Amino acid sequence: MTALPDIPRLYTALAECLAVLLFTPGLVARFSRRATVAITLVWAVVLSAFLGLTDNVPGPFWIPCMVAAIGLSYLYLWGTWSITLLEAGYHCARAFIVAEFAASIEWQFHCYLWPSRSPVHPLSLVLLGVVYGVVFGVLSGLQHKLPQPTEHLQISGSAALTAVMLALTAFAVSNLGFLPGSEINMSVFSIRTLVDFSGVLVLAVQHEQLRENALHNELAAMDKVLHRQYEQYKRSKEGVKLINRRYHELKLQLAIIRQEQDQAKQNAALEAIEENIRQYEAENKTGNPVLDTILTAKTMECQQENINITCVADGRMLGFLTIRELCTIVGVALDNAIAAARAQPDPEKRLVKVAVYAQGGFVMLRFEHYTETPPELGPDGLPLQDPDLKSLRTAVQQHGGSMTLHWENNWCTLRILFPLPKNK
Repeated sequence: MTALPDIPRLYTALAECLAVLLFTPGLVARFSRRATVAITLVWAVVLSAFLGLTDNVPGPFWIPCMVAAIGLSYLYLWGTWSITLLEAGYHCARAFIVAEFAASIEWQFHCYLWPSRSPVHPLSLVLLGVVYGVVFGVLSGLQHKLPQPTEHLQISGSAALTAVMLALTAFAVSNLGFLPGSEINMSVFSIRTLVDFSGVLVLAVQHEQLRENALHNELAAMDKVLHRQYEQYKRSKEGVKLINRRYHELKLQLAIIRQEQDQAKQNAALEAIEENIRQYEAENKTGNPVLDTILTAKTMECQQENINITCVADGRMLGFLTIRELCTIVGVALDNAIAAARAQPDPEKRLVKVAVYAQGGFVMLRFEHYTETPPELGPDGLPLQDPDLKSLRTAVQQHGGSMTLHWENNWCTLRILFPLPKNK
């Protein structure tokens, strides 16, 4: 068989850059967008220059040069993106084996079609663009098509070590045919491509397991929040029924007292009590019995905590939500606002506002509370100290809604926007 040239180092550099960038869209940058782009360009140039300058190093220095190139990618991932050292190693291992596969299969096509043609020939560059475009396009499409956790995966030490060992094993086995003294032919290329492809599949399976575990944990957490809010709703419903029954009994007693007492002051007092009862009956009558129960229970909780809560809500707008969904969304949002208001040392500043209204084909839910300290937000824009809001956002997104949290002038506002069904 005819000996064939090995992959040009610049082809390898391009594959490694594209492979690393393949896994960065789901990560949070440490710096501004402009700074991140600049760092990425510098890293890509340095990596390409290093691989290009070490193209003809003697055999004993080839492995150290590859380790150094991987180290550059590792430092780029860890230094540019908000991930741990373990996560950087995990993503670097996946990117490395993907790059090896892409470079291998592209160069195998090149050697099969025109083994003697220069790598910088226009046709060679066209083939490079086509093969890399197909490989990285397919991998990117598959990565974005699958449902992703709301947060980036938390990689354990064992998961990172497994990924690194799998990548190193695939790399070592795929390059056995390139040991000094071996003849490089198409069979060797085919074996390398097949082994690299196997490595990509194995690491993809491992990542899929980690992704499914993360999604399962998020769903379990959401279900726990939903169940807790629903149980609170059921207890509140029974409590409100009991209170309504007691108020009805009190009204009957007042009627009897009115018949037995004729003094003007007593009548005035009785009328004041009746007025208070009427105010209570008119309170939280939103047109949605589930929302009425939730708001009444939360109002009673606020009264016990010396929190001033005001509510203007048209509950008829929320008829498209199930009982459990309504309990989760309103319950979690109010719990978050009440907890923040409770933390205010001045009782006069324990303020909570709730509003539900239609706005331009949408229904808006606003939950506001007074706080002089802005909430500490995580990369996802939600408070770090309240993980239940992540479950709330998931419930909102299931109906095509959006959720934002904003702090201004000592008021923290949680806005939830749903598109109104056409029959509303």
